[in-house]
Amino acid sequence: ENQILLRKQIEFFEAKLEDVGKTTSGRRRPIMLGQVGIHCRHCGDLPIRYRQRGAVYYPAKLKGIYQAAQNMAVTHLCDSCEHIDAPTRNQLRAYQNGRSTTGHGGKEYWAKTARAQGIVDTEDGGLRFSTPSSS
Repeated sequence: ENQILLRKQIEFFEAKLEDVGKTTSGRRRPIMLGQVGIHCRHCGDLPIRYRQRGAVYYPAKLKGIYQAAQNMAVTHLCDSCEHIDAPTRNQLRAYQNGRSTTGHGGKEYWAKTARAQGIVDTEDGGLRFSTPSSS
């Protein structure tokens, strides 16, 4: 149930020009145009300067989506996001405090969900949509 609620708070997106070349703490490589990342559905579309810490992650591999989502839950959704509604934040916090991991979770499940949306691993160490979006 925790993973289902968490997935509802996250969206896949393609990096735009304003994202390209940005580096964030812990990143070894700059963001590439069209690279797929995950962002908070509540504030991920805001300009970069208005997002709180942990609102966006760019996993290098499909199996990295799970850990990126867990990091976003702890650092952003349960703590710093100013746009998530209080009942959802409280529910996520309760799951985090109880460390409930039952339900649909795990690296392979998150990777399978991404593949179903057309996201693929690339040789350059990033994720891409198999068919680029028109936006």
